[in-house]
This record gives sequence, structure tokens and C-alpha cells, in this order.
Amino acid sequence: MANKKYINVKDVVELTGHSLEDIRKLASTGVLPAHKTRRGHWRLNVDAVEKYFDIQNNNPKESDDKQINPCETRLIMENHYQEVIERIRAAKSSIKIMTGDFKRFKLKPTAKQGKNYNDGTPLIKYLMEKAKQGKSVQIICSKPSFPFLTEFGEVYKRMNPKRFDVRFCLRNHAKVIIIDDKLAYVGSANITRAGQGQGVLSPGNFEAGIITENPEYISSLKAHFSEIIRGGYCKSCHLADKCQEKINYYKANFLKDIK
Repeated sequence: MANKKYINVKDVVELTGHSLEDIRKLASTGVLPAHKTRRGHWRLNVDAVEKYFDIQNNNPKESDDKQINPCETRLIMENHYQEVIERIRAAKSSIKIMTGDFKRFKLKPTAKQGKNYNDGTPLIKYLMEKAKQGKSVQIICSKPSFPFLTEFGEVYKRMNPKRFDVRFCLRNHAKVIIIDDKLAYVGSANITRAGQGQGVLSPGNFEAGIITENPEYISSLKAHFSEIIRGGYCKSCHLADKCQEKINYYKANFLKDIK
């Protein structure tokens, strides 16, 4: 495949052992860069296919990052980076994140950036860039880390709040990711290195969750998310005063000049 730039779906199936349906889903959802021919057939970028399935090692089935297997609702207990963070990167219109801890989490570095984890792009800055490109990004977080707040404060005042909206909520303990209002992750993993399987001294925490495309589940999650981020529970919340104290502290120390 070294001399090719694009490869058709059937060739990818033969190389990887995965089904036509799975490969087409990866192409149509943007997980793998691809384009359609005039006859309506998908052709995928060779470099992306080789990297995704670890074909350069001639052993695609033993890649550390397993393929995203589309299905309505299923359990995941490993590969949270691939299952959750890669889905965030593949979002086409909107990203909703509910998390307890949001630390200085970085994406895996590109070839140009380097090989070490610290060479990667901070997720919060990546999300801000997505918002500048027109995607809707909303975040509910109870325990942002100081590095997160520092990076957040550096550029937040230049963001459009209609596209990039963040609410700090002490009561939030849910870990929910909603992509394009069509797919959701619900589970135990925070937006941290350990939660997403990038621990410093180990592969990370033991986590468990589900990926779902169930419309009823997603509708309920969206309604719950919307109520929290618009402050619908704040007036009657027993932690409202403490929450406001925290927000005032963040503004005074990290988010200066932000109204």
C-alpha cells in the first residue's frame, strides 16, 4: 500500500478482517478520512488506515487501539481513549461533556509533534479550536485542575459563549459525552489521563461504561445536560453558595477579565 494514497473498502476488509459495514461506518462518520467516488463507493486514506489498524506492523488485529465497533448500545471496559476521545475528535456538529475531574488531558501527539505524551495538544485547547470552526462545545465540570484553568483562562475571553459554554457545578459527578446529539458515552471515566487509559505509571484506571445510539437514552441525557448547564437546578441547590464561591475564586485567579 506504500504507493497508494487511497484504498477501497473491500481492500480494507481483506487487510483487517473487519466487516464491510464496520469499515463503511468508520468512513461515513469521519473516524477515518475518506471520500466518495462518483459511483458512491468509499475510498479511505491509506496512511490513516495503516495507522488506525497498525498495518505497518503487519499485525492489525493486535493494535493497542481497537476498532470502534458501531452498535446501538454496548459495554466498554477498556480502550476509553479510542472509544471516547476519538469520538470527540470525529464530532461534526456538537460536543457535550459532563465530568467530575477535568485535568490537563492531552491528545496523543501527531508525528510532527513528537512521541511523548506531553507533546500532544491539550484537549481543552483542541475543543476551543473546534468551537472557533463552528462546532458547539458545552462542558459541565465539578473539579477542574489548576493547569486546566490556566489554559482555559488564556483563551476563553476570546471565545463565543454561544459556541463554547462551560459551567462549573460542584454537584456534578456524572461522566457523560454526547456527540452530535446522536451518540453518547455514559460511564465512570473522568477526563484525565488515568480515566482515559493514559496513566503515568500504569495503563490507567479500571473503568466501565456504555456507548449508545438509543434515541430515548440520548434524549433523556440531553434534557438532563441542558437543565444543568442553563442553571435550572441552581436556585434550589444546597451547594449554590459554595458553587458561587468557587466560581468567584476561579475568576479572580484564573479567568481574569471574564464577566
